[in-house]
Amino acid sequence: MRQLNLISIGLAAFATALLGSCSSTPDRVSAPPFYERLDQTQRPVDPASSTGMINQYRGNNGLRPLVWNDTLARVAKAAAERMASADRVLGATEVNLSGELATSGYRSKSYVANLSAGYRTFAEAFSGWRELKDNNAHMLDPRGVQIGLATAYVPGSKYRVFWALVIAEPQ
Repeated sequence: MRQLNLISIGLAAFATALLGSCSSTPDRVSAPPFYERLDQTQRPVDPASSTGMINQYRGNNGLRPLVWNDTLARVAKAAAERMASADRVLGATEVNLSGELATSGYRSKSYVANLSAGYRTFAEAFSGWRELKDNNAHMLDPRGVQIGLATAYVPGSKYRVFWALVIAEPQ
């Protein structure tokens, strides 16, 4: 008898689950923000998901997590906008990262930057950076403590989205 009750309870649970899945209004499943097509939405990159993805990668490599810094994000935004204005990827000197950091009042012992273009989502940018030796080393810089990341959008450009990632060790 006990076995029959357990079977009845199991069948009832299965039937409830089955009926619940036949709902006339399916739940909308949204993709994580790091898969959002920034070339279509023109939204800024999501700080929480992008920092989380980089921190998980750093953690997998035995490194401490980075903390989002709004000043570094503004410096990154200025770099991304300079590249967008030039419609090409520029180097750290060309986007004047040292000058931007000084002007912003951010004092760093060290900083590194990934400057790129053409990636449509943060997931694509992250994957691209992982594959490039220097960019990968920047994401895994053991001195890194804080992070800022920004994009600039240019609809007529072949790149469309310009990316700037700044990782720094504050003084």
